[in-house]
Amino acid sequence: MERRPIYLVRVLLAVAAAAALAALLLAGREGGDPRRGNASRLNNGDCRRCHTQVWDEWSKSLHAASWTSDVVQASFRHFGFDRKCESCHAPEPILATGLSAEPILRSTHRDSGVDCLSCHTLADGGVAAARDLEAPCRPQREPLLTDSRACGVCHVAIYRDWQATPYVSQGKTCQACHMRSSDHTVSHACTGSRDVGLIRSGVRMRTRLEQGSLRVAVTNHGTGHNFPGERHHRVLLLEAMQYNASGDVVAGRQVEIKGVTPFRGESSAERLRSGETWRHSFQLADDAARIRVRLLYKLFPWLPDREALIVAERTHSLPHGQPRQAGALP
Repeated sequence: MERRPIYLVRVLLAVAAAAALAALLLAGREGGDPRRGNASRLNNGDCRRCHTQVWDEWSKSLHAASWTSDVVQASFRHFGFDRKCESCHAPEPILATGLSAEPILRSTHRDSGVDCLSCHTLADGGVAAARDLEAPCRPQREPLLTDSRACGVCHVAIYRDWQATPYVSQGKTCQACHMRSSDHTVSHACTGSRDVGLIRSGVRMRTRLEQGSLRVAVTNHGTGHNFPGERHHRVLLLEAMQYNASGDVVAGRQVEIKGVTPFRGESSAERLRSGETWRHSFQLADDAARIRVRLLYKLFPWLPDREALIVAERTHSLPHGQPRQAGALP
């Protein structure tokens, strides 16, 4: 009987500890810091219950695969799991850590990559929304969600490029181009480097035949940042193939407009800045009857040419092997 009070104290302490642990797990992501508000009691899958279409758009995006992608994981292994690099692929909520601070790699649930909670969780644990609306998670309107700074937290180099363009004064944000669907509604697919239509709409190629040569001008006329984008491994090539009257190749050449830059720093020196024009001339072979020029874009330098995106293509006929005027350069 004398030991009973001690036993009861131990039971009460155990119950209190269990309750505290349950509260911690309920207040945030598994293993994360406890937070207040609604988002702190959610995981990414919960958002699908009410936002099915948005969640499905996100699930097919590069943001959703930003951690699980084989290419990403291979890069992590190659560069020794650089924590500064990893943090953008599975960040803690950026509105909670602050748009002026570097992202923080979250300790759990990394497989969902840049997920709903990465962008929509507020510092107090509430849910941020781009507009006022009624929903079970009681979202709060947060203008920063439609501000380019929200993208610049991770896309640092490309955000700096955008800051140097007229798009800033025109009020054209990252979201204005990258979160719009074909019917001009908001899309969480966040298309970019793999969106054929978006890429082709951003750059223009003009050609002109002069005596003995073909002049080519490539202009970044519709991209709100340097072209190609920030990634170090994008390659932009200009290819000219010349054929005789029988269709045989008599001359061929590729010129690198944008090649591979070092991984660190992501220099934009070799990219076409917004509004910039790059020019080149190809000498015509004496027996050339036709010349085809293509602007090729590769996601990775080791991809074969057949897998490159043909951004633009022009073919000029040369009657009797003699060049003639055709088209006009800007």
